[in-house]
Amino acid sequence: MKSDPRPNISRRGSELNEGLAPGEDGLHRQKGFHYEWWYFQAAFDNGYSAVAILWPMNYSRPWRRQCTVQLSIYKPDGTHAKHYIFPRRKLFSASRDRCDVRIGDSYARFSGGRYEVRVEAEGDMVELVLEPTVPGWKPAGDAVDLLPFPRYNTMGWLVPVPMARARGSLLVGGERVELEGGHGYHDHNWGEAPIFHAVDNWHWGQVVSGDLGIIWSDITMQRAWDYDKTYKFLLSRAERLVMESADLSVSYRDWIKDPAFMHPYPRLITVSFGDERSPARGEFTMRVAEIVETQDLADMVGLPGPLKRLVNATLAKPYYFRWRSLVGGRVEVEGKRATLSGETIHEQMLFRGRHPSESMKTREKA
Repeated sequence: MKSDPRPNISRRGSELNEGLAPGEDGLHRQKGFHYEWWYFQAAFDNGYSAVAILWPMNYSRPWRRQCTVQLSIYKPDGTHAKHYIFPRRKLFSASRDRCDVRIGDSYARFSGGRYEVRVEAEGDMVELVLEPTVPGWKPAGDAVDLLPFPRYNTMGWLVPVPMARARGSLLVGGERVELEGGHGYHDHNWGEAPIFHAVDNWHWGQVVSGDLGIIWSDITMQRAWDYDKTYKFLLSRAERLVMESADLSVSYRDWIKDPAFMHPYPRLITVSFGDERSPARGEFTMRVAEIVETQDLADMVGLPGPLKRLVNATLAKPYYFRWRSLVGGRVEVEGKRATLSGETIHEQMLFRGRHPSESMKTREKA
């Protein structure tokens, strides 16, 4: 099995809380076929939440001179509005000095110590102000080598806003809603090779409970890397980052096979982290309450039916899940015990289609 050649670096204290330079969240200089996106998420006490993403390209149809705006608005009644629009690429602009991204009338910008986000699509709109409460974070070592395998040039991921106070407003279905009492998140991804050439699937989530915030990811590399696993874990408390780790245990249980979806999905996910030497340790579960969003990625590309069936049978079953789950767990952070509770929305992206259930079977046989 091929493995990450870089040691597992774990920082603490002031080193972990150094933050990011503004330019690290700006447009990256890249070569060849590259990808990049800025992701924003916010959830509010009134039950509304929103996700907004800005891309400089249409990655499902890269031959078209388009960029991409995604807007998803989730309502308290369980319904949601989702939009993908593809404005002309000449409407995209971005600064290399800081986050200042614009696609037509939609934008995300960092100014005066806060992020201002406005995204509009097909009559719906969200306006957000995110005021970071903890420093930005990037993986230890080389920031552009989240997955530093020699076959690829760069694959980058950083989190300029692990946690923020959020406020704003949205317009959905002609109804305007004011948003107060919320928390927000922002990350930034980029790379110089198609991400599906390296990654088979990922599972990502954020958990917020009281003054605790957790970001976790479970990434499965593609077949060329023996479906190797890499994890990222970040925990904050109040206004500080407390713990980062690549040593994580994620288990999936209670699998559901429903013909309405291309892949089975787990109704119970358990994440365990840390030990007696760690600044934090504990375990929490996410029990799926509902599937709030799915996407057949082959449909997005617009493959004709016969070709799509051939691709699914021989190459890949690209698919996307987003779930709303109930959180429960107990943690110990710097010697103090706390209970995790509440709700979270988390996602799984399957490019090639090797599901975590298959990975577990492989490990059990080994």
